[in-house]
Amino acid sequence: MRIRLALSIVLSILGCSATAEIYKTVDANGNVVFTDIAPVERSGQPPSQAVNVQPINSYEPPPSAQSQNPLSSPGSSVPSYYSQLEVISPTEDETIRDNAGNVQIEVAISPPLRSDHRLLLVLDGTVTGVEAVNGVFELSNVDRGTHTAGARAVDRQGNVLIESNPATFNLMRVSIDGPTPMPHAAP
Repeated sequence: MRIRLALSIVLSILGCSATAEIYKTVDANGNVVFTDIAPVERSGQPPSQAVNVQPINSYEPPPSAQSQNPLSSPGSSVPSYYSQLEVISPTEDETIRDNAGNVQIEVAISPPLRSDHRLLLVLDGTVTGVEAVNGVFELSNVDRGTHTAGARAVDRQGNVLIESNPATFNLMRVSIDGPTPMPHAAP
């Protein structure tokens, strides 16, 4: 209940304009009340107090980069061929259960991949040598835990043409080793 009261107080203070007056009073039950309406003085209650509210801080984020593709940056002489590359499977924060650690990462690219370009897998932030076959990366013996997977389209020289945002997935593998039993104390 106190959290709701505190939240409503903060929201009412933030919602007031800088020129409005805020008053603090204590009611007959000892509850502190903030309001923008001048309270009526009542006998037996302490007088209301005007509260000075400091201006609200604001933040303007810097402009974000338009693309992660270095070839499509302004002033570049080579236009980008691909308009989209994204991981479509596994979905964000999906849990995969496979005791052998087999994982399939499926990506979609638009327009379709040219024959002189390749798709490379980026697993946990590291570019691997794994290439996609028909937009699917086949992985085996992946360690259990949380991983990120993304893809890069590269040309013959290895220049990155476009890179996907990474998708996070969780791999669960059953362990045959159980917890180590605690040794019993000798009597």
